Amino acid sequence: MSFQKLWLSLVIGLEVILVATYAVSVHLNGGKPFPAFDVNGLRTIPSMLQATQLFLLGALPLWLCVTYQNPQVPPSRLLLAIASLFFLYAAFDETFKLNQIFKQHHLWRLIYITLGISMPILFRRDFVRLWRMHPKASKLMIIGIVVFVTGAFGLEVFRAYVQQPYWYQLFGRWKFYQVDSIRTAIEEFGEMCGESLMLAGMTRMAQKRLEKISS
Repeated sequence: MSFQKLWLSLVIGLEVILVATYAVSVHLNGGKPFPAFDVNGLRTIPSMLQATQLFLLGALPLWLCVTYQNPQVPPSRLLLAIASLFFLYAAFDETFKLNQIFKQHHLWRLIYITLGISMPILFRRDFVRLWRMHPKASKLMIIGIVVFVTGAFGLEVFRAYVQQPYWYQLFGRWKFYQVDSIRTAIEEFGEMCGESLMLAGMTRMAQKRLEKISS
């Protein structure tokens, strides 16, 4: 097993432990998670892990942008700069929980959705070239994005349009926090696992790109 696969397995294993601890603590503590494992809390263990992953996802393309030398090797400097800003903002958001401040106005969703949709459209040539040059890394990135979006937005949609309106029909006498803690744990795991896969793909891509530049 390569170092990258070992690292990825260990990180995903840690993420499973963190979200499982959160869900169990909610059940044991009458609806309130242990403070250090609160996935929605400010600067808790899960939150800082996510912030670190997002910071690395922003720092890596920033470093590639600064050391950019060969325009024939994708991605372009502009795409690297925008990707860096996107992930560094997400790391700042996760650290200070800006999404909770703007949640009522759905501004945080609008920011991520706008950037998430516009980047593949505006830089489609870059993404096509990356897919051709780095298929394995691109697959990891795409899988990571799908897992992240499913966790971050899919389960929020489930909560708003299925869980809450049809609570008693679906879950009977179960207390709301008992089921919602499981949904939240799966949601947060999807986000963290998606970030880990994206980081693994981006690291692999950066290694290959540096080999191209130095050759």
